[in-house]
Amino acid sequence: MQMAEDDLSEFDDRTFENEVLAADGLVLVDFWGEQCVSCKQLRKVLTQLAGEVPPNVRIGAVNATAYPDLAERYGVRGVPALLFFKKGEIVDMRTGVDRRQVLKKLVETHA
Repeated sequence: MQMAEDDLSEFDDRTFENEVLAADGLVLVDFWGEQCVSCKQLRKVLTQLAGEVPPNVRIGAVNATAYPDLAERYGVRGVPALLFFKKGEIVDMRTGVDRRQVLKKLVETHA
């Protein structure tokens, strides 16, 4: 099941290296699951946030159900999990659903 279409990028095991790890700016990656109600709530928050971040910040998602190796590689134990990547390294990690204002402040801190 694909989540609703929105402004967020979808990353998978083929695109993760180039689109996340090799990206110039900050990349927020939402690891989500198909049966996760909280994941759908976070997706709405991230879609709103996508319109408010600087151009060098990208927000995208990985279906942890479909790509469990990616989730395992980055220590994702449960969903939703939001990882902040900068220059190929994790600079922050959040689990659960946060308010848009909280996430916006984290973006501003790391961008």
